[in-house]
Amino acid sequence: MSSTPPQYSYSPQADPTGTPKKPWLRWVAIGCGGLIVVVAVLAVLMFVVVKKATAGPEEAVKSFLAAAGSGNYTAAYAYFSTPLQQVQSLEAFTTSAKANPALFQVVDTTFNERSVDLSGAQLSGVLNLKSGTKMPASFKLVKENDAWKLIAYQIGSK
Repeated sequence: MSSTPPQYSYSPQADPTGTPKKPWLRWVAIGCGGLIVVVAVLAVLMFVVVKKATAGPEEAVKSFLAAAGSGNYTAAYAYFSTPLQQVQSLEAFTTSAKANPALFQVVDTTFNERSVDLSGAQLSGVLNLKSGTKMPASFKLVKENDAWKLIAYQIGSK
């Protein structure tokens, strides 16, 4: 009777259960996870930079709306840039604002489109009015004497 010795084999690529090891899989997972973290950090950083860069223009728009909403049309007009003042006089602005006072009764602003570059800033979004109406609005601003001033604005339908 011949007895055959038991056979054993060992492969460095297999664990004791016989499942092949894939060391590269761990590195791929670590790389993908790292890439996701880097992209998330860059997205947050970009959001913060744009938000901070548009803080000045946003404050100018809110001050303009507050002044016009309180009936202080001269103070609101002071937020007009020189080119806008040449196109729309204080009297024309006052007449228009008095004819549509509800458009300046703003409770909250939401600007979901923002851009800033060397030539100026643009904010577009929605004004929530005291009446409960949501009104589309866009504002273009320029830097004039170190202050943000309106060069164009649109409140209402486009």
